[in-house]
Amino acid sequence: MTKIDAYEFRRVLGAFPTGVVIVTGMDDAGQPLAMTVGSFVSVSLEPALVGFLPTKTSSSWAALQNRTGTKFGINVLASDQEDLCRAVASRKTNKLEGFEWELSKNGSPILTDSVAFIDCEMHSVSDAGDHDWVMGKVLDLFTLSSNLPLLFFRGGYGSFAPGSMAVNTDISVKLLGQLDLIRPHMERLATELVAEVSVMTRVETELINVGSAGSSTRQGRSSRVGIHVPFMPPIGGVFAAFGGPEAEAQWLAQVHPDADHALQTHFEACLAKVRERGYAAGIGHERGSGIELSARVAYSGRDPEARQRLLAVVNDAAETFNASDVTAEGDYEFHSATAPVFDKDGACLFSMTVWGSDGLTSGADVVATVERLKLAADAASQELQFRSH
Repeated sequence: MTKIDAYEFRRVLGAFPTGVVIVTGMDDAGQPLAMTVGSFVSVSLEPALVGFLPTKTSSSWAALQNRTGTKFGINVLASDQEDLCRAVASRKTNKLEGFEWELSKNGSPILTDSVAFIDCEMHSVSDAGDHDWVMGKVLDLFTLSSNLPLLFFRGGYGSFAPGSMAVNTDISVKLLGQLDLIRPHMERLATELVAEVSVMTRVETELINVGSAGSSTRQGRSSRVGIHVPFMPPIGGVFAAFGGPEAEAQWLAQVHPDADHALQTHFEACLAKVRERGYAAGIGHERGSGIELSARVAYSGRDPEARQRLLAVVNDAAETFNASDVTAEGDYEFHSATAPVFDKDGACLFSMTVWGSDGLTSGADVVATVERLKLAADAASQELQFRSH
């Protein structure tokens, strides 16, 4: 039998990037336990099982085994959590000291700002050479953010820079196929403008960001893919303006209950502007970013009051959407511009958005960006008209 050189084994397998998670639990004294793992994997859907492979000699794994409890959590680390990853990997005790966490409903630590959390109960432990093969039964799971995950590759940590991403949560296979048809137009626009371009679709009373291309030019901004926002004034104006009378009525019916008649009239006038221009626009970074941040919290599913706060934030941002004309002579806090994408039946199936950068943008650049966006959205509409079935 050929003996495999250990160095060569690590070198070759190091060419395969892996995600990084931290397995957490509580010891019998009520203190948190944690272990960095690069071998986490989804195992089974029915029953729902996940697994990881700790080294048999690991003291962190021994601590998780030698306790009364059988519950543990899997924390999928974000790309900016390398310090947490290294701390847990190098410390012998007090691994989570200095880092924020809270207990899940099943009693395992959830690390703040992680990408996702999977709550588990021990299912089985079996032999795997110099490692153990641990499988956990999934009790609960949810996403915490849309940040890119931390990766381990060739002995170092980092993340990936996606050309484009898509999410199919809450959308049909047919819709995902139509998204694939317009993806090249989204990617081309992102490359030409050196900006993030995203695509949203409407699912009843929500808008879901289902695709993204390019990279954000704003500091601290992570991917918008998977973000949900409510279909209510002033956001979602493209779907209201080009979705027919029923969509417009539903949109206007979602006006904040404290709004007066003047605000209702304002939103109706904004829709008329969107139809006239062929696009919707958001001016003002603070209000626009506030909506996105509130949406991330509201749709993580862990705070029942967060959606009510989101509605209030959306209502407060009314004056920053579609209220004024952009001229080539001015300077603007250009947050976003959105154009409709129509299917073969003429329905507004998607919206395509270009996101602005920090600071001020000249009016001439905003106008040029909007015109290029409209061309890309028109090309995407033609793609759906001639190629979708």
